Amino acid sequence: MDKPKSINSPLLVKPSDRLVYLVTQDHHFASYVSQQLTHFGYFIQHVRDIKSLVNSITDQPVTILVDLPLHEDNDPKNSIFVEINKLQLSSCSLIFTSDYDDQTVRLKSIQAGGTAFFTKPINIVSLIDKLDSLHRTISNPQSFRVLIVEGDYTVASYYQMILKLSGMEAQIVTKSINVLEHVREFHPDLILMDTFMPEINTADLARVIRQIDDFVSIPIIFLSSEDDFARRIEALDLGGDDFLIKPIKASHLKAIVRSRLERSRILRSYMVRDSLTSLLNHTAFRSVLAQEVNRSRRQNAELALAMLDIDHFKMVNDTYGHAAGDRVLKGLSRLLQQRLRKYDIVGRYGGDELVTLLIDCDVKQAFTIMDEIRVHFSEIEFYPNEARPLNLTFSCGISAFPGFLTAEELSDSADQALYVAKGSGRNKITIASS
Repeated sequence: MDKPKSINSPLLVKPSDRLVYLVTQDHHFASYVSQQLTHFGYFIQHVRDIKSLVNSITDQPVTILVDLPLHEDNDPKNSIFVEINKLQLSSCSLIFTSDYDDQTVRLKSIQAGGTAFFTKPINIVSLIDKLDSLHRTISNPQSFRVLIVEGDYTVASYYQMILKLSGMEAQIVTKSINVLEHVREFHPDLILMDTFMPEINTADLARVIRQIDDFVSIPIIFLSSEDDFARRIEALDLGGDDFLIKPIKASHLKAIVRSRLERSRILRSYMVRDSLTSLLNHTAFRSVLAQEVNRSRRQNAELALAMLDIDHFKMVNDTYGHAAGDRVLKGLSRLLQQRLRKYDIVGRYGGDELVTLLIDCDVKQAFTIMDEIRVHFSEIEFYPNEARPLNLTFSCGISAFPGFLTAEELSDSADQALYVAKGSGRNKITIASS
């Protein structure tokens, strides 16, 4: 397929969502930083000095990247740190850059409220890591999903209201025959289950849920109107995470549910996430791929799978060391996360091979999106040493449902298309033919 003449960005964020103020008098540095951060979906507002920020920043929390002048310590009274303290930027996140790694300047940056300090040439991947962490702190957290299995709809609605007011998404199931179907469709982070459901033994129902690999780690909190010690032991023996006695205070329910959810999410991230890139690992991605293929089949929707492989990656490791290779992998993983939509899925398949699952996306749209990301990646400058930057490329193979009907067919065909892309010159995208 020929490359499209125009590429529309898939990045679905407003400029204000990822705005970074860059304070520097070095126009070359401003141009470089703006170009590099733009690849990762950030928007740069350049101002020449701290005083100019007064007319620029709003009441919203923002990130300010301050490039320290070469001779910062020569005139303490007119120091940039003095100006920062005058403005009282307590609601802003401050990051400092400098040509020199000086302890005195580092201490002053900390005292001025700095959260990070980078020396030039800047490691863009490390800067993106910091910006991402600051962005997650000030943005809305991902809401938890709770499935409420309760025969009494009035009681279930009360629980649902409490959880929704706490920022969680809650779904109710009142008929035991529908529980497994709702678990498959809703993918809850936690299940609240009454111990007395009509026409079923909830202990057996919990056993059924625990038999399914995808649901084995979901926390289950049992609810009971009777403080039966034997039943409590049975519930915990089934892998239940807690046993609450009705009536339950709203504050108690919120605290217990959120505590179990937070702990579960942390533990689950260790099981399903790659330690270097924080992407889904091979096993977890395969599981998600199978789920999405089944969903697409039921809903008659489209789905695209892209496999990426960094060109000449072995050369990077052999020439500059594995630490440099790790930075490149992290850079590409961050780029994919920032440039894809929030509901698309990214994983590390192994080595330098990454995979993306583009939801409700046909093969032509997938090509356009991945080709834009390919261009962005080729323009990112990695610094394996301080001498000169390194630019890299990747090759990509794309397959799509319903052209390929199973998860295995999708992954095999995308892998074959990737092999063709690598063999025909690299730095290109090939679509698998069905």
